[in-house]
Formats: sequence, structure tokens, C-alpha cells
Amino acid sequence: MKRPLTLIIALVSTFIIIQIYWGIERSGIFYAIEPHFSGQCEAVSGVTGAEDITIDQTEQYAYISADDRRATMANKPVTGGIYGFDLSNPKARPILLTKGFSEDFHPHGISLYQGDHGEKSLFVVNHLNNGLQQVEIFDISTVNILTHRASITYPELTTPNDLVAVGPSQFYATNDHGYPHTSSMQVVEEYLGLPLSTISFFDGTKGKIVASNLSYANGITISADLKTVYVAEILSRQISVYTRDISNNELTKQSEIDINTGGDNLEWDDAGNLWVGAHPKLLDFVAHAKDPAKDSPSQVLKITVNTDQPKVSEIYLSTGNDISASTVAAVSGKTLLIGSVFEDKILKCEL
Repeated sequence: MKRPLTLIIALVSTFIIIQIYWGIERSGIFYAIEPHFSGQCEAVSGVTGAEDITIDQTEQYAYISADDRRATMANKPVTGGIYGFDLSNPKARPILLTKGFSEDFHPHGISLYQGDHGEKSLFVVNHLNNGLQQVEIFDISTVNILTHRASITYPELTTPNDLVAVGPSQFYATNDHGYPHTSSMQVVEEYLGLPLSTISFFDGTKGKIVASNLSYANGITISADLKTVYVAEILSRQISVYTRDISNNELTKQSEIDINTGGDNLEWDDAGNLWVGAHPKLLDFVAHAKDPAKDSPSQVLKITVNTDQPKVSEIYLSTGNDISASTVAAVSGKTLLIGSVFEDKILKCEL
């Protein structure tokens, strides 16, 4: 009886050691940071924790999801907001668009939906103070006026991070963890790199899980024809590509794009390229989350996907001294906006 038990203990120990080594390696601890960027950037103040940014390419208007996460971590949450930023005005500054919506508003991932008849809506992940997870839908009458239409929650929306809208009330959302945020097992899940993350779909009435076994699913987006879904997996340092069955909204794994970094949010530019805000050194990000004096490298990738073999180009890399822990890169023409998890600014860059 002792031998099987000894064997089981040995196998479990070996598994844990391998997973820890895998986690350390995939954290980017050996990633060389050689800062570069061929353009120029300026800091734009007025927002704190601009975690996600999406651009209305037609109107040259950016929507920014911002929340003071350090205040929340200190158990002193303050109301977050959606901000508007006019890219056509060189002197523009972010303006709050959700004033008076709700005091319990902590936005995360966002998605701009544009219907066939010109109607537009903004979908927003909202982490309520009581732990409830919701998706808020705001209709857009003009670029700077948001009207709240719906608050959506469903059992499969457990740890939402980002979402992508595919209809007036339909969307895919990533659950970045298998364990809830209140569980101490989340740390185990992260450091062992357990593939417990999922993608859910909401059809306007009910939700369902359509993909599983992801390692910290984060940013999600969809192709213009609504047939291909892209998901950034931070702990796998890749972007997973899924084929979407439009008849039932199920997802089938198609391929992977190796990006060798912790990909966060995904955004399309006006030329059909995919842009990624990323964390090349995840342990530095953890240190930065605990201590704002410690910088976390920021990185921006551009991926050309309309070729047989996707081409990944590193456009921007910094030690984090200009902006730490980049989460999103939103591009229109020559303008690049970079947001982050904690900083009280965004970067507006000229490519």
C-alpha cells in the first residue's frame, strides 16, 4: 500500500514542480527589455486606470474605460467611468461620459457595436462592489452622449475581463479565471498556469460556455465578417484563434499565434491590423501592482492577420518609466493610444 501512495506523491510533486517551472518561464523572467519606438508620445492626464480603449474609426472618437484599481485594492473604491476622447482635436482632453449613471460602476473591458443601420452601442464589463458581475449596455446617440439601456448578468458570467459585441444585445465574454475573485485558489491557478479560464456567450436571453481550457483569457475581439474570434491568453503568451459557427455561436479552436508576451486587450485599426497591449514581464507587473514605485514594462504589438502566416511586429517597448503595465493599444491612422491598469494618464503617440 505504501508504494502506490509514494508513487502518487512523487507524481503530484513532479507535476507541481513542472508547472511552477513552466509558470516562471512563461512569466517572461528571461525576456530582454530593449526600449524602442520610432514615433513620439505625449502623456494625456484626466483618467486613472484606463484599462481598455476602443476607437470609433468613422467619428475619430475614442472611448476609454477607467477605474482607480489601487483605491479598490485599498478597500476604498471610487466610481469609475467611461471617458470620451476626440482624436480630431489636438488639444482635446478626456471627458467623463457616464456622470450620474451609478456610483457602483467599475468598468473593465469594453466593446463598440455598430449595427447595419448605423446604430451604435458600447458594451462594458462592470465589477460591482458586492462581487456581482454585470455587462452594461449604453446606446450612443452622438459620440459624446451615452444612454444606459440594460444591465445583464447570467450564471456563466463569473470572472469577466473583456467582451466583444456581435449584436444589439449579444456578446462573447472572457472569464479570466476558473475560481472566483474571492477565492484564494486564484493565486494557485495563476502560478501553476492552470487552464481553467473560459469564454461565455450571451444570446440576448441566456448565456452558455462556448470555449474552455484557456490560460487566463483576457482580451477578445472578432473579425469584420463575424466568423473568427481572437482571444489573448496571458499565461500561454499566445492569441488563440477560433472559428465561430454563426448558426449556434459555438467556437472551434482553429490555431494559435505565438506572441511570447502576456497579451492583454485586442483592438483593430482602420487597416485591418490587430493591435495588442501587453505585459512582457508578468512578475514585474505583480510587483508594480503592489508598489507603484516599481515600474512594469509596457509593450505594443501589431499583428497582420490577413496573410497565410500572421506577422507579429513589436512597435513599442519601454521599461515602464513613461507608462507602466500597458493593457491596450488603440490605433487610428497615425495615432496610437496606450492605456494601463493603474496610471493616472494615457499615452497619445504619433506613429
